[in-house]
Formats: sequence, structure tokens, C-alpha cells
Amino acid sequence: MPSGRSTVKKARSKAPRGSISNAGTGFRGGTLVPHPVQSVILTRTLTAFLAAPPVLLAVWVGGAWFLLGLTVIVGAALREFYGLARRTGAIVVAPVGFFLAGSLLLLSPGAELLLVSLGDISDAGAFRSSVIEVLNSSAGQRELVLTLTVVAPLVALLFRREASRDRLTGWAVTVLGAWYVTWLLGRVGALRLLDAPGEAFSGGRGWVFLVLGATWAFDTGAYFVGSRFGRTKLMPWISPGKTWEGAAGGLLLTLVVVWLASVDLAGFVPGLTAIDWRPLPIPVLHIVPMAIGIAIAAVLGDLAESMVKRDAGAKDASGFFPGHGGMFDRIDSVLFTAPFVYYYAGALLGTAG
Repeated sequence: MPSGRSTVKKARSKAPRGSISNAGTGFRGGTLVPHPVQSVILTRTLTAFLAAPPVLLAVWVGGAWFLLGLTVIVGAALREFYGLARRTGAIVVAPVGFFLAGSLLLLSPGAELLLVSLGDISDAGAFRSSVIEVLNSSAGQRELVLTLTVVAPLVALLFRREASRDRLTGWAVTVLGAWYVTWLLGRVGALRLLDAPGEAFSGGRGWVFLVLGATWAFDTGAYFVGSRFGRTKLMPWISPGKTWEGAAGGLLLTLVVVWLASVDLAGFVPGLTAIDWRPLPIPVLHIVPMAIGIAIAAVLGDLAESMVKRDAGAKDASGFFPGHGGMFDRIDSVLFTAPFVYYYAGALLGTAG
């Protein structure tokens, strides 16, 4: 017959996890521990604090250094995308995909960024003329690369001997993965080249900072508002955790960032004069539409990546960034917001085509 002490131990061991004895109190086993939400926020903050400076520095310097940073990000994100695709059973020809990604990145905006670093361009007008001349003269090479994006993966799959009926899927994933990650993220580089006189940070920097700042603001607002007030599911069949309330919170912060980018802050913050801050040429009537567009693009980009991860049965693309997931997780929204801002800015400036 068990003793009274052993009976008490068994009763305690059967207490359900998350019961009043240990749920929400911050104590575990008599020891004070950080609240899970606080731990996640702290981890995310520290990771962002360490990862943001190299990105911002590359944006500031521009040219070949910016292209190098863009190449690293594309390579890491594409590697994670192909890893997710393999989990679905697709036969991915990764070497061919990376080659195609590098070719696409060099076509636009890589060649132009290298021209800037080589000092072949002295001002914005000459820059644009030089870029057009280079692109026109290399039209045959561009067509060759675009043709290879279709043909090369198909040819490579011919030599895969293992029995599989997923070669067609592998071909599509290899090609579209390179386009999805490389071409869309390449619009960040195209934005960096919008160097019209009189714009913030010589133009290109300001537009890229707007994309990054507005996207991060949306993610931050959506996270905090959604975790606190989120009730109405946005697309539960894709991502059960995303809510309309969170999207509204993200939109509000995005609106603030777009408005700040259009305001002459140098008159209020003296330190901005030293870095030649000037507001971006965003008319007042365009602030709200641009913010709404960025918010919608951020949501769609996030949901698109969630769909890929859901099909692969993965929560995160990788654990590269503690608290944030992988590189693909970090740029999912930027893949959609960058093209939106690029073509919107092009319409305002009359430069994008």
C-alpha cells in the first residue's frame, strides 16, 4: 500500500500543465522565469538589433556593396525556399536555380549598381541614359538568360535517374523559385537607383529606407495589436494566427512611416541636416493610398510565404534568425512591398517602366 507521501507526489505529477498553479504567474518549480511572450519579444529585438546595422549600412553605401548584400540575402532566401520545396517531394535542381538567380540579379539591377561603383556615371541624368544604353545593347544577352531560365532546369532534370513523377513540379519550382525570390527582391536594388536630385538621401537610399521602415512597421504593429486584440481571422486556411485587427494595427504604423518620409524632419531634428535629409516627393494626397498599398502588399507577401510553409509542413523556413525564423521569413513581405513602392514611386517620378 503506497505511503501518503508517494500519493501526494503522484497527485502533483498529474496536475495538468498550464493549470492555475503555474500558468501565467511567471513561476516554474518555485523559480521566477520570464514570461514566454516577453522572452520572444526580447529574442526578436536582440536579433533585429544585430541584423539591422549591416543591412542599413549596405543601403547607405550602395553600389557594389549593396549588390553584394542583396546577393547574400537572395542566396540565403532561395536556399530556404528550395529546402521547403523538397519537403513537399519536389525534385529541385538547386545549382541551376542559383545560377538563374545570379543571372537575373545581374540583369536588373546588378549591372546598374556595378556601373555606379565603377564611377561611370556622374549625375542622375547621365545615369539614366547610360543604363538605357547598356540595357539596349545587351538585349540579346538578356533574352539568352530568360531563355535559359526555362530550358536549363528541364535539361538538368533529364539526367535525374531516380523514379519519380515529380519532375514537372521540380522544373516549375526551380524556375519560379528563382523568379519569385530574385526578381521581386531585385526591385529593392532598382529603388536604390532612383537617384533624382532633391530627394531624401539622394533619392535611392530614401526609397529603400521607406520600404524597409514601412514593412517593419507593419510587421511590428500587426504583431503587437494582433496578439493583444486579434479576434477576427484574416485567412485561417493559410495562416490561423493572422487577424484583421493585427492588419489594422500594422496599417496605422505604416501610415505614420510614410507620412514621416514625406515631411521635412530636418527642421525639427537638427542631426538630420548632417546626413543631408530631405523628404521624399510623396504628395499629401498620395500618403494614405501609398500606406494602404504597402500594408496590403505586406499582408499578401506574408500570406504567400505562409502558404509555401504550410504546404511543406514547416513553421519557419529555418532557424537562422532566433525569434524571426529564416531569411525567407524576414523578407517575405519585402518581396511584395518593394515592387509596389518601386512602381508607385516610378509613377510619381516618371522613371519606372
